[in-house]
Amino acid sequence: MKKNILSLLVVCLLLLSACQKQLEPIVIEETNYVFTETVGDKIEVKEIVIPYSETEGQIDNFINIHKPKDINPIYFVSSSIKTHQVLFIFENIYPIDYISIYNPEGEDALAIEDVDIDVSLNTLSYDRIFQDYALDKSDNQIKLGGTMAKSIKITFNQKDEKQKITDVSFYLNDGIIIKEDIDMSDAFLRYEGWTGADGIFTFDLNHGGDQIGLSHDTTGFIFSDTFVGEVYENNKLRKSSVMINNSFGYLSHDGPFNRNQLSFDYDMNNGIATSVIKPDQLIGSRARNLLDSDGIMPSYDRNGLLSNINEGTMWLSNQINNELIIDLKEEIKLSSLFLWNFNETKTYGVKDFNLYVSSDNSSYTLLDHYELEQASGNNQSPYQLEINLNDIEARYIKIEILSSYDETYVGLGKILILDTNQNPLFGEITATHEITDQTVNEQTSRYWLQDGVIIDNQLYVFPILVKDEGEIFKVHHVSMVEIPIVDQRFDYKHQNFYSTPLMTHTPDGGVIYFGAGLMDHREVDGYIYIYGYKDLEGRRLTVGRFLPEDIKDYNKWMYFDGQGWSKNINDSASLIDKVSAELSVTYITEGMFEGKYMLTVMEDTTSGKISYSLADTPVGPFSDYTLIYQTTEGSYLRDAFTYNAKLHPNLSEPGNFVISYNVNTRSAGALSDARIYYPRFIRMVEVKKR
Repeated sequence: MKKNILSLLVVCLLLLSACQKQLEPIVIEETNYVFTETVGDKIEVKEIVIPYSETEGQIDNFINIHKPKDINPIYFVSSSIKTHQVLFIFENIYPIDYISIYNPEGEDALAIEDVDIDVSLNTLSYDRIFQDYALDKSDNQIKLGGTMAKSIKITFNQKDEKQKITDVSFYLNDGIIIKEDIDMSDAFLRYEGWTGADGIFTFDLNHGGDQIGLSHDTTGFIFSDTFVGEVYENNKLRKSSVMINNSFGYLSHDGPFNRNQLSFDYDMNNGIATSVIKPDQLIGSRARNLLDSDGIMPSYDRNGLLSNINEGTMWLSNQINNELIIDLKEEIKLSSLFLWNFNETKTYGVKDFNLYVSSDNSSYTLLDHYELEQASGNNQSPYQLEINLNDIEARYIKIEILSSYDETYVGLGKILILDTNQNPLFGEITATHEITDQTVNEQTSRYWLQDGVIIDNQLYVFPILVKDEGEIFKVHHVSMVEIPIVDQRFDYKHQNFYSTPLMTHTPDGGVIYFGAGLMDHREVDGYIYIYGYKDLEGRRLTVGRFLPEDIKDYNKWMYFDGQGWSKNINDSASLIDKVSAELSVTYITEGMFEGKYMLTVMEDTTSGKISYSLADTPVGPFSDYTLIYQTTEGSYLRDAFTYNAKLHPNLSEPGNFVISYNVNTRSAGALSDARIYYPRFIRMVEVKKR
């Protein structure tokens, strides 16, 4: 469609200016030349556009790859503006080594004196790289040094006399070629059942891992918000649809790629499509709320101030005689424990309790009996009690509640446990009873899927828990969901849910979310790296890591603090700015990026600029971004924007990397156009060496 619109525009411009006069035909003899995507190759021009000028000459011959340089010039007679502009458009985005301009003067026309040169990645916006570049009246070689371009515009001043360009050629530099993978993109434009989604991540369902080029039978996809319904094939409008919050997909690698190798999966309830992963087990006034970051700022910090709104942020029960047990997963020396009482209705708070510790969850030692003051009931309430644990070593902590300030309800706000190094600890917490009723706000709860990793035929994925707040949404939690892989399919009927500490409100006012991208690096150093971002005056990359056997023991996870590894998530350093909410970091084992870690993002999440940055280690330092592609969907789809680019190792081959991005719209009504809401794919292909 985009090419058709461009072609129509060109035709209209040509007709309006009555601009091109054909001379006597010249036959260009075909040579043996073949473009092989090798350094030094002459690049074929697919289209030339001269929008404002009256010209003479044969355009098709002028851009014929076999044309000798000294025949078939283009003559420029006049222009409707002060300059002549010539746009050369390539099939792909190429790294340009140099432009060769053959510019002899003759009796029939003047040579060009000087030119401006602009480049574009998308044929829509151009950047000037040369101004008033003086040309010799013979051969000219203008070095671009690998500048990436889908189109190059050459501009020169109009003169009273006729001017001519005899030959313009473009030559390939070392670097990368960016190709739009039309076949892959079009395969996700579906007309029945699964008809579009965002939030795409991919997994090797045979081996797991992130090894580029490893042969496998099936690639698994996970998606976030998903349309299910029917689409009219002739006009691409939705006939019927329902939106669910996540879904799965599968690509069979049996033979050359075609759209029929794709299949999709989502849950069904009484004939209605529903999400494959739902947060029902983690919402409500559950005990798990006591250890997470939702509703307290800063998080995992004794200076945290607690909200007075309980919308899945505190624990509440209507059984006064209650026990809370925290499993830290291993014996740890404990420094102190802080308690925030229930702060929405302060009379629901715990009045007194006994505190126990244990190494085996069977034999408990009573530490002491404590009384707990009521919370203030005000927003941003500080803790009510600090307990010195005197470096006692324990795995389990039990709070035996003896009484409440209320006769019916009992609750707590938050619990913070510190080890002897003052690092916050996280554990699995259970209660004898908890209220699972949902507030109006919680009824909007849903999971948007982030990245994950496969360990021992289990997918561990890290979704964000999202709830609506008025006209906007807000992220409240990062969870972990464990899903078995059976017969190369995600067995989501047998999933397990885990609360995590992977979202935090930092003391400097930022918010960190982990799970935006994972890198399985076990083949290199044994670790799995989990990347996230910190929102604070921009969006900056953060990273943590863990051993596969510790995936459920968050107290063994480490976070890079800029110098080394810390157990405190709040120490996470900002590594590079302008990252997106979904991204990838990929270890490249061969080719021009051998030994490098490639961060792939859409800069600033929704800019349309797909870029990469390189580092020598998983934690950086990361280089300045290299811009490789600018999306165009916003130019021809209603209120459309693009976001969240990432590289997919399991769809890639060495030297041929597959990158996806999402397309959405700011206008809800525009979602009736099924072209808007499905992933697009590009390929980053290394130029061949001679």
